Amino acid sequence: MIARHRVRLVLPRVLLAVAAGMVTVGVTSVGTTGAGAASSVPISNIYGYKYGLAAAKAELAKLYAGTNAAVNPTSRPAAKNKTVVVISAGQASISSSIPSNAAVAAAKAIGWNVTLLDGALNPSTYGGLISQAIAQGAQGIILDAVDCNVAKGPLQQAKAKHIVVVPIYAYDCNDPTENAGPPLFSDVVNFDNIPDKNLGAFAESYGRGQADAVIAKSNNKARVLVLNDPEFTVLKYTAAGFDDQIAHSGGSKVVATVNFLASDLGSKLQAMIQSALLQNPSINWIKSPYTYATELGVVPAIAASPGKYDVMGGEGFSPELQEIQQGTVTAAMAISSEWTGWAAIDAMNSAFNHKKTVPSGIGWELVDATHNLPASGNIVPKQNFIAAFEKAWGVKK
Repeated sequence: MIARHRVRLVLPRVLLAVAAGMVTVGVTSVGTTGAGAASSVPISNIYGYKYGLAAAKAELAKLYAGTNAAVNPTSRPAAKNKTVVVISAGQASISSSIPSNAAVAAAKAIGWNVTLLDGALNPSTYGGLISQAIAQGAQGIILDAVDCNVAKGPLQQAKAKHIVVVPIYAYDCNDPTENAGPPLFSDVVNFDNIPDKNLGAFAESYGRGQADAVIAKSNNKARVLVLNDPEFTVLKYTAAGFDDQIAHSGGSKVVATVNFLASDLGSKLQAMIQSALLQNPSINWIKSPYTYATELGVVPAIAASPGKYDVMGGEGFSPELQEIQQGTVTAAMAISSEWTGWAAIDAMNSAFNHKKTVPSGIGWELVDATHNLPASGNIVPKQNFIAAFEKAWGVKK
């Protein structure tokens, strides 16, 4: 859901997660703050989460089992003769390349003409790429990790031309955390049959699940350092859900929060984490927002710090799964970004046909050393979502 990078031991230009594409968009690093850094995000808890140790232990079993479901089988025939453009926040990032490439594969499978444009992890290019897609005659545009507020003008032009716009891990201009004007997206992926297309609540529930895992594994004695990159709307929601669940646990606490930018990834973030650990010796858990922050911040920081720390990783791409195998990271919440790319094309097809988007089945599963850990690579969902989409579109039996 949310991390976006090809992990190397050198820092590429920037991006994240499942979400977002980690890039600098005018937020400043604020360093270590008190608990509740995401308190300005409206909390909805529309899923009816319960609080405390007993509830967390009950939730833990569900998280291990996974929340993925079957793709809705309702017949939704493929719209014909469509030309679409997929705009990736940056193909150098695993968190963007996987869903973007999946959307391209899905567009080809459904029978459309498709072009991929690479934002090169530079948000100043996103608006221009949308304009380029419009000029190329796109009837549909998929935006991977490009929030509406960073390309508002070109998106207004796309809407005026009745171009269908569907996001991947991105939020519309009317999201309450942005308040950037009327909505400009045509439709969104139906994650888990969310009410009223409430993507914020879906991301919030992801953070709550991470918190319940921490509460259960620590026997409700976690003292948590939360890391977050507030450049991306999706991460505001996941952090808010995590913070709220911990705050009402009756035992665990968020001791400190480090807000950082993607441009801080590497030695600067490592130093910020080490400083927070020194200032708060009670910390015994660290929550990472996405895979690259884990690899370039958390792992080197704890290697250079005394003490033992458990780590809740990000979206569970293969580098974090390797860290779990090695015992450096405790757990991660894995979500299939490939599935999300296919679901975005499914949502676009429904929009082309003026039909309601149906549930995609996308959820997540908790991975640790004894549960759901693959021998190598990324998590492969048990559900054959590709075959299910192709059957629903009528392109394969």
